[in-house]
Amino acid sequence: MSRPYDVIDAHCHYWEPARPDRPWDKDGWDTGPPLSVEQLLEDAAQAGVTKIVQVTPSIMGFDNRYAVEGAQRFPERVAGVIGRFDPTGEDVGPRLERFYAQEKILGLRLTLNKPPWNRWLDDGTLENLWREAARVGVPVTVTAAGRGAALLDVARRHPDLRLVLDHMGVEHNAFSVADPDEDPFARWDLVLALAGAPNTYVKVSCVPEVSKEPYPFVNVHRYVRDLYERFGPGRLMWGSDYPPSLSACSYKQSVDYVDELPFLDDDDKAQFFGGSLLRAVGVSVA
Repeated sequence: MSRPYDVIDAHCHYWEPARPDRPWDKDGWDTGPPLSVEQLLEDAAQAGVTKIVQVTPSIMGFDNRYAVEGAQRFPERVAGVIGRFDPTGEDVGPRLERFYAQEKILGLRLTLNKPPWNRWLDDGTLENLWREAARVGVPVTVTAAGRGAALLDVARRHPDLRLVLDHMGVEHNAFSVADPDEDPFARWDLVLALAGAPNTYVKVSCVPEVSKEPYPFVNVHRYVRDLYERFGPGRLMWGSDYPPSLSACSYKQSVDYVDELPFLDDDDKAQFFGGSLLRAVGVSVA
């Protein structure tokens, strides 16, 4: 399908095999066999995706080297990297400045749905990070299903912080420790409340996985509409969550279902497929 706008995937992953100098993190999510940057870009092109943003998967720990190397090798196709960053320690500010100064780094990601990281929102570990990220201007994307209230508090206390909620903030056994039988949208009101903080954005990046219906995932459309009505298209960004999303659909289907959303016109889709991402990260990837 030809579209009158670029399709930028705000949330997908490539990663390399474990090696002695770059071991996998035992605390990270097991995302399956490694996927090279070359293969991801081939799959993306076949799905109609113009450019991708690499989100370093937690299996790589805080090592973003392969992510950055891939973005540097394919600058026309990899818009940049949302890298993982260790928020512990007293030297967060200087390390964050060095992290953000790296070529192709667009922002950082926190994965807070699994021990030991799931304690960080409550035990004060992240306070230095929020403050320093706001000072340095680093966008922070957060995977923290069901923690909308805590993130709203963060956003309000740090109004200069750009905060992006991964995977619509919903519970799902693919990226949380929730009961797989729990309603993914049980805490949906807490997600929608984040719209009251203008420095927050939402990635619509797990619709196929939480739908439990085949393409075009009609039973979840109403939740995407909720986000559209509360946040507006300029604060929403589409992501495929590829390759984990293969458990629910093809890469192409994870793109094409957006065309089935009756409340989005082409201008909205241009925001959804990349315009809002540019605003969130504060740089052009043209």
